[in-house]
Amino acid sequence: MPLELNYHHLFYFWTCAKAGRITSAAKELHLSQSALSLQIKGLERDLGRVLFNRTRAGLELTASGRTVFEHCEKIFAHGAALSAALRGGPGASPTMIRLGVSSALGREAAMTFMERLGGIEHSLVTVYVGPREDIRERLARRRLDIGVTGVDLSAQLGAGFRGRRIGTLPINFLAAPALARSLAGFPRKGQEVPMLFRTPDYSPRQEVERFLRERGVIPLTVAESEDSDILQTLARQGRGVVALHRTAAQSDLDSGALVRIGPAKTGLQHEIWVVALAQESVDPVVRKAIILANQPSGPRDDRPLHG
Repeated sequence: MPLELNYHHLFYFWTCAKAGRITSAAKELHLSQSALSLQIKGLERDLGRVLFNRTRAGLELTASGRTVFEHCEKIFAHGAALSAALRGGPGASPTMIRLGVSSALGREAAMTFMERLGGIEHSLVTVYVGPREDIRERLARRRLDIGVTGVDLSAQLGAGFRGRRIGTLPINFLAAPALARSLAGFPRKGQEVPMLFRTPDYSPRQEVERFLRERGVIPLTVAESEDSDILQTLARQGRGVVALHRTAAQSDLDSGALVRIGPAKTGLQHEIWVVALAQESVDPVVRKAIILANQPSGPRDDRPLHG
């Protein structure tokens, strides 16, 4: 039997996923937190899947939650387009701007770029967060208009695509407070440190390992992942130390779920590249979005994207 979906529940879930917190979503939806929580639990029960992990920093999408969120983006984008068309005639439909952000950058960076593009008139921004190779494939198949990753994908995509480095983000070593206290003096020679690493194809991975090796640290690899959200979850649980750029980790640093260990300036950096179709070959609204996405993150490379 086909699954019967409650679209009110889907809309509540979609709003919570974008807001990142039940309290913020409840205020936006004019519902009580308890009522909204019941609606989300009802959707999870109907789907037979857990969609959110509840953490001190807010709501985190599970793997199933990411799948549902991606479909919700399409469902409600089409709904907005239909509503606009019925209100204002054939020319009133908003232009879809399809943004892809590498999961190595994390949800905070994705939200920053959504905010950057969100003010464009007659447009609707949808975002996909996933592995770098998925971003490349979706760009190649014209399923994304703009991709944001840690490397320049334009050479792999060939003629018709343009890539630009818009800045870099400083990388620090972060850990849960209890683990940080047990690693006093980090980094020091002979110190054994449980590490949560990015995958070997992540561009700064070798630099992170070199940093540790030059200081005599003995890294004990606990886990590897391209997804910064997964690594942050493991770090919050006290599983190990993670090297992350501050934009990805800002909410955890603000809440105290993670703290910095080691020097404030490590010299390690994460590059930010924007790749898109050549501007002359796209819709004028998308062209404006590409121009905005390509704006430098700030006058200095070590400033955060939203600085």
